[in-house]
Amino acid sequence: MADQVTLGQLSSELERRIRAKLARLEPDSAEMKEALLRIGLLLESEAKLNIRRKGIVDTGRLFNSIRHELYQDRDKVGVRVGSFGVPYAAMQEFGGPFTDSQRRAMFAALRDRGKLGPVRKPGKGIVQGNSYTARPFLRPAVEKYRARIIEIIQSLYR
Repeated sequence: MADQVTLGQLSSELERRIRAKLARLEPDSAEMKEALLRIGLLLESEAKLNIRRKGIVDTGRLFNSIRHELYQDRDKVGVRVGSFGVPYAAMQEFGGPFTDSQRRAMFAALRDRGKLGPVRKPGKGIVQGNSYTARPFLRPAVEKYRARIIEIIQSLYR
């Protein structure tokens, strides 16, 4: 009969499909790189939108420093998304304490650029005492697209 499939044919077809799926999951495969680039672009775009929405833009340096890049280290592959080259990005994202000299420099820079608004009541705004209030832009992007990121990765395993 022409419709019969031998065990050898079935076995070789199954092996071919498994090898094809494994090739897609290799760190240097085009499918893996495309999935990671899609994730990186998604998070980069949302992080930039968050910076604009929260009014973090002053000089534009933080906004312009947000990008994504692929990395590969031995058997690991991934995508880095974040600020590259702006030292105060972590302070914006996580908040934290600063020294008196940092505080003076920050307010002097704001004053010089005409960005220093009216004095607010103590405990209000982004500076409270010697601490900077967090204004996260990247973590909310990850949270917003968590399900979509998982979908993109799972699509590699189908």
